Amino acid sequence: MRTFIAIELSPDIREYLSEVQTETQKYCRRGNYTPQDNFHITLHFLGEINPSDVEYLQEAMFDAAQRNKAFDLKLGQIGFFGRGERGILWAGVEKSDPLQRLFFNLEKSLERQGFAREKKGLSPHITLGREVEPQRGFSDVQKAVVMDGRSFAVEKITLMESVRRGPRLIYKPLYRQLLKGYGNKR
Repeated sequence: MRTFIAIELSPDIREYLSEVQTETQKYCRRGNYTPQDNFHITLHFLGEINPSDVEYLQEAMFDAAQRNKAFDLKLGQIGFFGRGERGILWAGVEKSDPLQRLFFNLEKSLERQGFAREKKGLSPHITLGREVEPQRGFSDVQKAVVMDGRSFAVEKITLMESVRRGPRLIYKPLYRQLLKGYGNKR
């Protein structure tokens, strides 16, 4: 099973990001755009795991969550990881000490359970599209589409499974762990 640990986004933030995504498409030739239901922030990509590992992941998530209180994040601006003329279009989040602390505590907890640390560190973003090709340059898209910096609450972390159904990827929550002060799990 292919898995990752993520921050899920509220329906209103996903709806807003869908509007931003639609606006960016006016300035792009093509792209493989992320379905609104799949918008999230990846904290740790695990890749293929055995189903028996889920219990250890739950313990690591519980441990990390007990060291972190709920906090707010604020959306930043759109960005682009370029690969030639195409690339990944994403929405950023503003720098956040509570997010960095959550990531650090999660990494320590995962390592104690025998999982490798995230090789790339934390690069918080929400993927809006892959293989996106701007009509001119990506800087034109950035100038034309300005996000309004909405805030949203981070109250839990989620173990997600990535399941392919035909051409579509579906991210299925396997386990949700509330952060400190929000009970046990949902």
